Amino acid sequence: MFDELRKKISNAVKNLIKKEEKETKEEVAAAEQIAEQQVSKEKTDSPLEVNTSVATKIKGAILGSVRLTEPEIDGFIEDLRKSLLQADVSYNSADEFTKILRGKLIDTRFKAKDINSEMFENVRGALLELLGTSKPGIDIIDAIRTRIGSNDIPVRILFLGPNGTGKTTTMGKIASMLKKEGIGSVFSASDTFRAAAIEQTEHHAKVLGIPVIKSTYGADPASVAFDAIAYAKAHKIPVVLIDTAGRQETNRNLINEMMKMVKVSKPDITIFIGESTAGNALSNQIEEFSKHMKIDGIILTKLDCDAKGGNAVSIAQATGIPILFFGVGESYDALVRYTPEFVVDSILPNN
Repeated sequence: MFDELRKKISNAVKNLIKKEEKETKEEVAAAEQIAEQQVSKEKTDSPLEVNTSVATKIKGAILGSVRLTEPEIDGFIEDLRKSLLQADVSYNSADEFTKILRGKLIDTRFKAKDINSEMFENVRGALLELLGTSKPGIDIIDAIRTRIGSNDIPVRILFLGPNGTGKTTTMGKIASMLKKEGIGSVFSASDTFRAAAIEQTEHHAKVLGIPVIKSTYGADPASVAFDAIAYAKAHKIPVVLIDTAGRQETNRNLINEMMKMVKVSKPDITIFIGESTAGNALSNQIEEFSKHMKIDGIILTKLDCDAKGGNAVSIAQATGIPILFFGVGESYDALVRYTPEFVVDSILPNN
């Protein structure tokens, strides 16, 4: 998780520090030579009073703090920008991040002995500032509790996205999270296309002890969702979790079917499930889906399998849609709420 992004940022910082340390050693050597000459001159000029602090002052000024030159900063920024792009960070996000970081570095004096940690702190601050510009995501639990409080139920949550991204498993994770909060739910097994999709939904329902509304393969998925909503109303169940068949954003017929699902079920919250490993294609997928229906949040799955991690940094800014959760495994507990701090701590865990 974030392995490549972590490695590339660390390498870019360490390369700059090595370069700075080498230049500092050369400056120290030159300063010592100047200092010795100055001390020798003062001995001659004032044999009764030798000011030996000249060398200490010069060495202290160099070793005490380091200020990067603009060419050094620009070179570092360009190396870092390339590294971010290679780790699936979008161009706009990489550009914005490096602008923020450059602003932090341009007027900063680093303590020579702490330059490594101080540089990473500047990178951390720039990442947090970048991630903080994204639109905040809906708090599903708070939103549902508000609706329950006003007796405006059921809350309808629709899961959509391409094939194989883990929609059904993620739906099970959300159901488990709701159950722990004392909030009941019902599954709508509206993936009537994929082989074994209904059985998979039934399995999650059995394990979690919640009802599931289903039909047969080939049935109208919108009608299954309609029945699930009716069941929830009749039984005072506060949440309906609606599964859907995976579909590619380029298939117009499948998109039309999804639009019918949205029209019939009238979801209160629509969540796009995407693989973090999809790379830059993920933004295109979300953009195409967004042309036809409102998406309220993103859940990025398989983050534990994503060595690059760049999508976690840039997808919210690139699409304008907030990330709500990360999927980090198969278990019901393997769902991590998105926060900028979680992302930054995962990228820079030891600094």
